[in-house]
Amino acid sequence: MALNSIPEKKLTMTPDYPWNGQTIDQQLAGWSKIWGDNTALIYQDQCMTYRELHQSAERLASGLFRQGIRRGDNIMVQLSNRISFVVTCFALFRLGAHPVLLMPTQRAHDVHALCQIARPVAYIIPDCIHGFDYREMAREVMASCPDMKHIIVDGEAEEFTALSSIDGEPLDISGPCYGDIAVLLLSGGTTGTPKLIPRTHDAYTYDFVLSARLCSISPESVYLAVLPVAHNFTLGSPGILGTLSHGGCVLLSDTASCDEAMPLIEQHKVTHVALVPALARLWEQARDWEQSDLSSLRCLQVGGGRLTPELAKQVMSRLGPLQQVFGTAEGLLCYTRLNDPHEAIINTQGRPLSEEDELKIVDANLQPVASGEVGELITRGPYTITGYYRAEQHNTVAFTPDGFYRTGDLVRMRADGNLIVEGRIKEQVNRSGEKISTQEVETLLLQHPDIDDAVVVAVPDELLGERICACIPKNINQPESVDIQGFLYQKGVQRHKIPDQWLFVAYWPLTTVGKIDKRQLVQMAQEDYTANKENNCSMQQYHEHTIAINSAPLNLVTHLLTGFENDDVQSYTLYEMKGEWSLGIGCAATISADASGQLTDAKGERHPYDINTLSQKLEQVLNELPIENWRAYGRSLFELSHLIYGIPLDPSLKQQNEALIKLTIPQHELRVTQGQVLIRTLEEKYVALLGEKIKLADQAGIPAFSDAKPLEIISTEGAMKHYQDNVANAVNDIATGHYQKVILSRKVELGEHVNITSSYWLGRQANTPARSFFLKDEEYSVYGFSPETVLEADESGWINSQPLAGTRALTHDEEQDQKLREDLLSDPKEIAEHAVSVKLALEELELICQADTLQVSEFMAIRKRGSVQHLASRVKGLLQTDKNRWDAFIALFPAVTASGIPKKPSLQAISRYEGEPRRLYSGSVMMLDSTGKLDAALVLRSFYQHNGRSWLQAGAGLVRDSKPEREWQETCEKLECIMKYVHS
Repeated sequence: MALNSIPEKKLTMTPDYPWNGQTIDQQLAGWSKIWGDNTALIYQDQCMTYRELHQSAERLASGLFRQGIRRGDNIMVQLSNRISFVVTCFALFRLGAHPVLLMPTQRAHDVHALCQIARPVAYIIPDCIHGFDYREMAREVMASCPDMKHIIVDGEAEEFTALSSIDGEPLDISGPCYGDIAVLLLSGGTTGTPKLIPRTHDAYTYDFVLSARLCSISPESVYLAVLPVAHNFTLGSPGILGTLSHGGCVLLSDTASCDEAMPLIEQHKVTHVALVPALARLWEQARDWEQSDLSSLRCLQVGGGRLTPELAKQVMSRLGPLQQVFGTAEGLLCYTRLNDPHEAIINTQGRPLSEEDELKIVDANLQPVASGEVGELITRGPYTITGYYRAEQHNTVAFTPDGFYRTGDLVRMRADGNLIVEGRIKEQVNRSGEKISTQEVETLLLQHPDIDDAVVVAVPDELLGERICACIPKNINQPESVDIQGFLYQKGVQRHKIPDQWLFVAYWPLTTVGKIDKRQLVQMAQEDYTANKENNCSMQQYHEHTIAINSAPLNLVTHLLTGFENDDVQSYTLYEMKGEWSLGIGCAATISADASGQLTDAKGERHPYDINTLSQKLEQVLNELPIENWRAYGRSLFELSHLIYGIPLDPSLKQQNEALIKLTIPQHELRVTQGQVLIRTLEEKYVALLGEKIKLADQAGIPAFSDAKPLEIISTEGAMKHYQDNVANAVNDIATGHYQKVILSRKVELGEHVNITSSYWLGRQANTPARSFFLKDEEYSVYGFSPETVLEADESGWINSQPLAGTRALTHDEEQDQKLREDLLSDPKEIAEHAVSVKLALEELELICQADTLQVSEFMAIRKRGSVQHLASRVKGLLQTDKNRWDAFIALFPAVTASGIPKKPSLQAISRYEGEPRRLYSGSVMMLDSTGKLDAALVLRSFYQHNGRSWLQAGAGLVRDSKPEREWQETCEKLECIMKYVHS
């Protein structure tokens, strides 16, 4: 009792199981004797037989024992879906140590909280996943966890212990008993207190063995693990353990992306796979373009949430035989059976795994509800826990006196015994489907040094359903809401748990019995929200007037740009998008985030920021703009990516304190489309003046630049050799595994004065860009013809990105261009380069978008861009409710097609080989507005002026098969589409 800190229960025996009464590690020894040479695990090109798995687990257990890890110790394990996870778990089972399984996405806040309960002696982590360095987090965790003696790293260990170095001849070690804890799982509950679920060897064996039988697992089965293996669903329902217990093969994938997982199903003849509803929707949609053979599937499990009947039908028709799963990590599992009537599979979440499972559906007083009515599900049974780990006080609430576990799920039972899940009952904010514990948010707020009390309430919200409102008493040291947000981000709090509204109250409203009246707080929050909306009515407004034009938009804006140059207008930006040429003139407000870590708002006030707080702070200062219906024009330097990926900034950027992001809200704006111009100005007197300028430009006809002449390039001796040497060195890096792809660029210096207006006009006529732009401010003069967008975000939260990778020349000879097009579409190097770019873009969107909305809406189309043609795809998704457009921009920036894969080592290689900051090259020029839109063009095919220099720049994407000569030629082709039109 003292060791496990859970109520005792009698041992659970698994009927008709050869290894009944044996611990999970002993079962592995038995499996190895029967299926020794059969493949147990596959990850990418690694395979491990049952015998090798048993031997590896024994050797790792011996090595861990020599490190001082003993029976009863708790070991936090935060590994991804790789063979090392499975070997580690079996090694810990062998020792009788308890793996505490964490999801790879969990961060410092959650890890600290779990350390307080588990008091682990060791923490096993990967080195880095998707740019997140787990070693840095482990250092922070270890400093505050006195019991933790070891950090063990799967990968580059730095000062810690490498997992690969822990090895030893098997020892005669006394292992655990059948009734001992095997593993500690995380609770998926919604209270503010983290909880650990102790699953014992006997009960967990019962769970995964009976689940495997129900799902018809056999030695011929192949189970694909795409969900995190630390989740009970993937580990034991039947999951990895159930598959291995019946001699099957487990195929591990560290991505659930359909474009990677579906080919694995075809290649390995996968029979079983488990998904959550959001992924099931994504996979079903992917069948529009992903044509892998999925006919080997015998059981497609969907659990973790209720499937709508409509989606269930689509999944069955397009993916394979469906099994709905409902249950808890605490024990109870319900499945639809594979031979159930179609109607039951579509409409229910199944019935209990075991005849010994006891279920009751009760009301708030724990009394049974009428048959068919909705109530709380409570349960007990042979594999359901009788108490949480080290949580005696909570156990008195979570379990009834007669031992039933209170699930908190609202269900109803049909006459056939199948359950339909209707929702949850625990106190929480239902924010766009995310269930957030008010107690958890309150606990987080109280950790702020200037907050002595806090109450969190759910407030009805038209968009979110409910928003999180934090109510805080006013005091002398009252922090600003933006500072509290920054504090929470620094604590590692997930974004969807950050309050949406802040209500600072002079007093607590009380009920008649002296308790805080939360209903009154909700009413106060609604009134405060309404008042703030009304106060915004006093903001500045643009005066608008529309006039008709006859000339082409390009010709009109060219005349206007020439006029600005002659009048010495200091600041203006032109942004062409989808037939509209939007021209922002002058500066009503500026917002910038500089290299020194300061964000300057429209009032000139400075706020410290880091990459964890940047998106929220940018959105907040934009929301505070005293201008209605604004549109902003901006730019971001390529080196913003260094901030995103934790790479030191070049000293020159800090010395000059350059703006990594700069946004300008114009004093005047012209929106030019075919046939008309919309004039917008904050000063009414300028409506007529701007109208006159437009009329004059409209009458001027086609621009004439008779004295324009082509420029010569300043030759740099050895430029070709230097670039090709860099390519060769980078390809060698790729071959040795430093990264998969990198884009290396080169500059071409221009010596004479450039007439940038005429050059833009000439170049735009010859190019077919995704976007064009013309930017002039106190630091830069830049124009360009962007071949792709980094991000397109609309006002409803949909995110689009358009990766281009794979290039051939355009000769404007139709027959030759067709041959080059066919060559591009069949070139394995170009296809591979493009495919990895699309894959990464999808993975980046997965971090910020709702999984069931992700899709590839266009794949490997040909896009003509001036003197070249590219392979183009488009990926899209709907933002998660706790994310904003800047989260999307940060997730996608820099464009994969201008940086590399993985991004961090590619960025480091770019700095090493190119030797100086890129600044705007491969950065972004953007346009955004008050409705939530953000359109960001990738800065390529551009001309640059900065600090007295003029230059062009182009790069090529390098992969393992790249040839230096061909990559040099590609940069020449890209430079040509702009160079021939640059004139003095």
